[in-house]
Amino acid sequence: MTGMAWGGSEELWWRTARLLQNQGHEVAVNYKFWERQAPQISEIKEEGAALWLREKPAKSLWYSHLLNMFRRIKPSNGSDVTWLERERPDTVLFSLGYHPDRIRLATECQRLKIPYTINLQCASSCVFFHESLMEEFRNAYRGAEKVFFVSEENREKLETNIATTLTNAEIAANPFNVRHDANPAWPSEDKFRLACVGRIHFMSKGQDLIAHVLKRPKWRERPIEITLYGKNQGNQKQMEELIKLYHLEDKIKFGGFNKNVEQIWEDNHALFLPSRYEGAALVVIETMLCNRIVVTTDTGRNRELLDDNQTGFIAHAANADLLDEALERAWNQREQWREMGKIAGINVRKNYTANPIGDFAEQLTKIANDAADKRRSG
Repeated sequence: MTGMAWGGSEELWWRTARLLQNQGHEVAVNYKFWERQAPQISEIKEEGAALWLREKPAKSLWYSHLLNMFRRIKPSNGSDVTWLERERPDTVLFSLGYHPDRIRLATECQRLKIPYTINLQCASSCVFFHESLMEEFRNAYRGAEKVFFVSEENREKLETNIATTLTNAEIAANPFNVRHDANPAWPSEDKFRLACVGRIHFMSKGQDLIAHVLKRPKWRERPIEITLYGKNQGNQKQMEELIKLYHLEDKIKFGGFNKNVEQIWEDNHALFLPSRYEGAALVVIETMLCNRIVVTTDTGRNRELLDDNQTGFIAHAANADLLDEALERAWNQREQWREMGKIAGINVRKNYTANPIGDFAEQLTKIANDAADKRRSG
């Protein structure tokens, strides 16, 4: 992650690294420096990982002030090269939070003949990198042993950016935060309660569109309520003001950040997720594992996981008219939500691995072992 100290995209590498450590492997972590470091970083260091914090501020306060004033001036990449030469790992995993993130050490891995893997957690059509970077990205992705995407849709978006097909691409599954056999009790039906679970961030999660849908007369008259669960990432004030502007205080609530995801589904009948882009929305997996339906947009892995009109309702794009149409279809089948949710739970358990971390660790170990065999035979 480059925009915050921790996020959902960090969970796969972090949990996999901890599992590999428990299996007796040595782990070295190269992570961005933050003033308030995520506790997960301290935890993995305490468990034995060698930790290197890059982009650490200069000791000189005067120089640090200059860095802040002139953002084009950044610490040298040479320190990362030194780190790689010193560690000489059997394999490297680059975990990217967003597709414009550059993979500067890929060239160094190629120079040192260190096999590497890329895991891209999110790609969108909102950002395209400049054509001058295309060959750099092509070289990095083509040179990887494997490129793991979290959805086929994200793979297509990245391949569009670099205008090439990746023959080394595979799909990886992210870890979820509910029990695999979760079965929260069905809530009362005095009104139909939907949850929007995700950080309050309009560009990605699209919560502003909820206000534009629910301000329509038909929804004002219906017994429906949407609760927003998640941390503020820059747009909660706007959302609060939109609720006041459209007089939606009885329709849209804030539920805060709730670590107990199963508790959310004891209180809600369905997920409403109007995302503008996603990698693979973990909340969709968790919702289905909790036997609930999903109303969402056609982005990320949603189309691969949901059967439209059977286990969920998919809007073709993130705009108010299309979301209104999808929610209307859901409303017309509201008496079947409970049974549809049960089918969603059955389907996701068939189509999504119960052990994402173990699977990913096994794939990385195989890459390292294959490389070691090549060195011995070569």
